[in-house]
Amino acid sequence: MKLLVKTGLLIVTVALFVFFFGGIAYYKIIQSIFINYVDKSLKEQKTEILAVLSTHADVDKLVILHDKQLNIHKIKDFGSEDEILKDTVLLDSVENLYMPMRMYRFKAKGLETNYEVRIFSPMVEAEKLIAQTVLTMTLMLITFIIAMLIFNRYFFRRIWDDFFISLSRAKEYNLRDNPILDLKNSDVEEFQILNDVLKRLTERIHKDYQNLKEFTENASHEIQTPLSVMKAKTELLMQDESCTPKQLELISELNIGISRLSNINKVLILMTRIDNEQFTDLTKIDLKERLEYHLNNFSDIIESKEIEVDVNIKNSIVMQMNSALADILIINLLKNAIRHNFEKGKIFISLDSKAMVISNTGPDHQIKGSDIFNRFVKSNNVSESQGLGLSLVRKVCHVNKFKIHYDYKNEIHTMTVDFRRN
Repeated sequence: MKLLVKTGLLIVTVALFVFFFGGIAYYKIIQSIFINYVDKSLKEQKTEILAVLSTHADVDKLVILHDKQLNIHKIKDFGSEDEILKDTVLLDSVENLYMPMRMYRFKAKGLETNYEVRIFSPMVEAEKLIAQTVLTMTLMLITFIIAMLIFNRYFFRRIWDDFFISLSRAKEYNLRDNPILDLKNSDVEEFQILNDVLKRLTERIHKDYQNLKEFTENASHEIQTPLSVMKAKTELLMQDESCTPKQLELISELNIGISRLSNINKVLILMTRIDNEQFTDLTKIDLKERLEYHLNNFSDIIESKEIEVDVNIKNSIVMQMNSALADILIINLLKNAIRHNFEKGKIFISLDSKAMVISNTGPDHQIKGSDIFNRFVKSNNVSESQGLGLSLVRKVCHVNKFKIHYDYKNEIHTMTVDFRRN
């Protein structure tokens, strides 16, 4: 979720929470104020009524008794003087509806007898006023929420603009092409601190990258050269007629070890170069043409193992990728299918715009799922490891945003390279 959206949702949530509970509190406060106002008015009427009752003996003739909002009854015993203020309802004969009222009941002493007085004050207008007030406040709060959303969308975006600019430049940063991360200075202290940290971090990363690149280049030259010399010397020794059969066997094993060490060194250097994104030149590659070319190069080995190859490629498949990486991908998949196959086994190859699938017959090496792409992984029943070939294949797929999948079923190993980039 984007920062601005999350901030907006937080503001709306808090505003709704405050609006709900604040609205209830506001309604209760306004209602209490109006009730206090009505009660005060009723008590003022009490004073007037007490003055009238204390000076008139016959209250039945008083005009105030004809008021429906006033009710006076004679009582024999005055008893304790108590007052009651409460909400009630009265029937409106005109509207034929019960109307909400505020009632004030008290006792009074007249010239000849005692009275119980009840004064009623209508609450309809008060409730209408409260409702209008609450409605007004609701509209104001809704307007406030909308204004806050607009404020968050516009002003917050301007405030966070420096952050998003830095984020965009950091995403586009490339160690090889842009060694220095150019970030805009910000007047917001926290954003400026972030920019300074990013600059120092990228400078350190670029320095480490340069050191690693130099090491890779030096290792490629300094290690490979003596290995080539050693291999040449061992081949000369193998041609020496004075060597005994036992010595020739030892020299042959040494030569195989040197060759293997040389190949491992080349692959490790190649993997480092891929990690460092040194294969960035993209061209249009015809995968059908490259696949057929490398199959032809492996034809002697395939014939020596009497392997049957079934190729299903209908049309040319053109892919935008680095040509060297395309060759690495195809060569290692074909080598894996040939190397781990039965004598007189089979290889099935299919290629279309969606995927390249290379399957081969072979024994179960008991390596589960994606573990087969790990470096030097070993099966339980074979002493020799899988080497670096499939690990290199996975790196090539990762660089090109392909998906690689392995499956084994009914003595068929299947490697699927999905070209559909996410």
